[in-house]
Amino acid sequence: MLDDKFKVLVRTTDIDRDEWLEYRNSGLGGSDAGTIAGINPYKSAFALWTEKTGQVKDEFTGNAATELGNIFELPVAQAFAKQTGASVVAWPVMLQSNEHPFMLANVDFFIVENNDAFPAGEVTTWTGQHLPPQTTSILEIKTTGLAGRGNAQAWRNGGVPKSYEYQGLHYSAVTGIGKVIFCALVGGEGLVVRERNFDEVQQAALIALETDFWEKVQNDDAPEVEGKESDFEALKALYPSHTPEKVVEVDEFQADLVSEYLKAKQFADQAQEVVDRIKAQLLALVGDAEEVQFNGSTLFTYKASKDSETFDAKAFKEANPELAKQFTKVRAGYRTLRIKDSE
Repeated sequence: MLDDKFKVLVRTTDIDRDEWLEYRNSGLGGSDAGTIAGINPYKSAFALWTEKTGQVKDEFTGNAATELGNIFELPVAQAFAKQTGASVVAWPVMLQSNEHPFMLANVDFFIVENNDAFPAGEVTTWTGQHLPPQTTSILEIKTTGLAGRGNAQAWRNGGVPKSYEYQGLHYSAVTGIGKVIFCALVGGEGLVVRERNFDEVQQAALIALETDFWEKVQNDDAPEVEGKESDFEALKALYPSHTPEKVVEVDEFQADLVSEYLKAKQFADQAQEVVDRIKAQLLALVGDAEEVQFNGSTLFTYKASKDSETFDAKAFKEANPELAKQFTKVRAGYRTLRIKDSE
């Protein structure tokens, strides 16, 4: 039975956001799966590790896109149910894997076989402690392009954004439900529905990845940094300043990183020179025109943004030194990497 694979850890309607975050940080959720698999462009496994070990706090509290996503979640599910005739069930709980207790799941909705308790074409809320009867699949609701450009391209030609696929695979691994249906409200397109079927081999592969990562969390064993922006943010939060006179002695392999860095930087600098030269040629080509075309098709545009106002802090300070002093605060210093004898 599928119920043997997991249990209800907590009803999310009974806790506030801070409590939800505390539960969420006690394990790995669906949104962590893509990061651990290395396909999240915005967060590295190292950055996630610093958060799960409690060394760095996740400062992201949401934005316009996530806020709209939350607002539209139920209406989109209702639209999906009406359009497909499916019996959609909301089960507001956090699930926990029995075999792998660090694996948690906040599933948006489930789809069940039509019956009197769960009418076709509607969304019903389930309050039980076990999986809704006759559940056939998981339903994940997404929105894109409602606040900003979004990633509509990733949904075309039968596609699903990779991070969402891994989220669905994570829920599949926790619940044992193989079929996951993704329903996305795409700005300018409407509802886009995609189906994925995850087998035990795929589930086991993800479980192995997440198990390895969670062992690193438990053993305080940091994953390798990848060079993503989130790596630098995490490292800055971990080590905001230096300890005077503290020296780290490295081995010859670690010392080679310096020469590798210098070679890579030289290559990048040379590539940047080429980019700058070509960019200058393009700007000279367009001149004061707005657009450059070839055979009637646009190659690139070069438009000026609207004028904007900016605050002249230096002039204000000179004209109102005492007032400026009241509103001046100390800005923390930052660390700079300097390779000896390279400058």
